[in-house]
Amino acid sequence: MPAPAKPNILFILSDDMGYGDIGCYGGQFAPTPNLDRLAREGIRFTQYYSPSPICSPSRAGATTGMFPARWNLTSFLQTRAGNRACEQADFLDPVAPSLARTLKAAGYATGHFGKWHMGGGRDVTNAPPFAAYGFDEHAGTWESPEPHPDITATNWIWSPQDKVKRWTAPHSSWIRRWIFCGGTGASLAM
Repeated sequence: MPAPAKPNILFILSDDMGYGDIGCYGGQFAPTPNLDRLAREGIRFTQYYSPSPICSPSRAGATTGMFPARWNLTSFLQTRAGNRACEQADFLDPVAPSLARTLKAAGYATGHFGKWHMGGGRDVTNAPPFAAYGFDEHAGTWESPEPHPDITATNWIWSPQDKVKRWTAPHSSWIRRWIFCGGTGASLAM
């Protein structure tokens, strides 16, 4: 009997969004038809713990599966001086466990598209590249180790000068080209 095919994995982490904001969980404020379709055709999770109410440490928790303070991330990452004032690291240590690395070891192709905010940007220019965390493909915004020029024309997370208008074209061609349709692909969009 052949081994069952590995499922495709799409992990989406969104800032400032509550459990009940998406339509499939009862949200009615803003329509979320594409997320609702993903939930309808895939697996819906109903229990989740976020290790922090703010960006960088919550992303580090999802990436490592560990409490982010263990990796010296306790607030949002910012300038070197700001990070020192918070007594935290400038970026997630690349030796930390990584969901992408774990999936890659299991035979998946991995990618990170969008906001990173675990090191890089502002005056932190020595953050490890995405590959150090196990990602094969990437297109990050400004606060990442490798901002993609099509989505980061200025030194901010979005601008009218960005080639890809993320707020009007959510299914941009650079994402569509990467998403797998039936292979062993894992896309970690954080």
